[in-house]
Amino acid sequence: MRIVNFIFLLLGLLMSCQSPKEKAKGEGKFRWNAGISAPKHYPSAPFVEFLYQGKSVAGASTSAGNGWGITSGGFTGGDVFKPVPDSVFVLWKCGVDHLLYKGGFRLPRKKMLLLFNKGTKDPYTGQNEEYSTLVAGTAPGGNVTIWMKSGPIITEIIRFKAENKGVYNEGSKEQQKIMDELYKSKEFINSETNIYQYFHGVPYKVWETGEKEYNYDIVFTNKNELINYNRRITGYSKDGSLISSNSDKTSFATLEWKKKFDARDNSKEYKNKFPVHIFVQRSKDNKQWCEADIVLPNNFEELFNKPYINPQTGSVEHYNRIVIGLEKEEKDLPYLFGHIWISGLNKQEEIMRFRAAKFDTISRKFLVSKYSIPKGFVFPKWEKGKEPLGKPDIDYWQEQ
Repeated sequence: MRIVNFIFLLLGLLMSCQSPKEKAKGEGKFRWNAGISAPKHYPSAPFVEFLYQGKSVAGASTSAGNGWGITSGGFTGGDVFKPVPDSVFVLWKCGVDHLLYKGGFRLPRKKMLLLFNKGTKDPYTGQNEEYSTLVAGTAPGGNVTIWMKSGPIITEIIRFKAENKGVYNEGSKEQQKIMDELYKSKEFINSETNIYQYFHGVPYKVWETGEKEYNYDIVFTNKNELINYNRRITGYSKDGSLISSNSDKTSFATLEWKKKFDARDNSKEYKNKFPVHIFVQRSKDNKQWCEADIVLPNNFEELFNKPYINPQTGSVEHYNRIVIGLEKEEKDLPYLFGHIWISGLNKQEEIMRFRAAKFDTISRKFLVSKYSIPKGFVFPKWEKGKEPLGKPDIDYWQEQ
């Protein structure tokens, strides 16, 4: 009996020495919060609630549209250490088709438990990290994706469709009239969001099927090599994901003009979705700058993935780099030209030229349009049954 009592005493001491985190993990609970997401330029006003055995464990609600998979802020609820949910409820007003979507769905809890227990490795520090956020992404057409997020790492869990509940009404008839007038106003029609959809449409299918990722990087080069410029580059994929210089998935390195076609070091992979639109900003001392919104060719992904014959070895190769280059600046012109190339081992091909607009510091505006589209560009057609957006009053430069 003394031995048995000693064992129980020892177990009690060990349990009392456990940290709250270790104790919670032993009970199948983890430290996580709820988050929400919507594609860039396809805004949403969602509410999400995660449940376990019919009880709410966490939720979040706010306007979203920062980028597909990127968590938007909002209120979150629940204890610090929560059980892994077995279901999710979503409700949102879609800012694109103005429909209300709603639905509850089962989650693959066993898969999520394994991921919570396994954790991830931070690509920057190499340190072991834990999943800390469950993100619910809501997209046009009632499409929902659930991810688990750990720092820069985001893992898709499940994808499903919510039920279409019809056109949502905003309060009284007077409030609804105001909203209808807003959507028909010049300010909304000429907004950045509406302009983006005018060039790229609403790709409902891509949120159902998902997008492939490819091994490529993006580099920038400037013919004014002796001038030290700051630059910012952001790519947008079909589903509204951001491809930015803050990601570990693409290098966004700056190369000297004469080295712009140097072969890429394939020792590191950069897995990312493919861009359909690229934003470029180049500035000097934050006082002189130019910008370009580049609409890429309709078949850009197809061109990039088409194999080629290495002219030196005769072997079959694939492109693995997108090169963005700006020409030398001419003071008398309100713009400067640039190029988009794709390159691989011993091979490069120019895809299109674009025009970057200079910002005038006196008038505080761009003197020419910063939008460029390639020759032969085909504007998207609206799906049957979907309300077409108003055509924006926008000027753009098109390659001839």
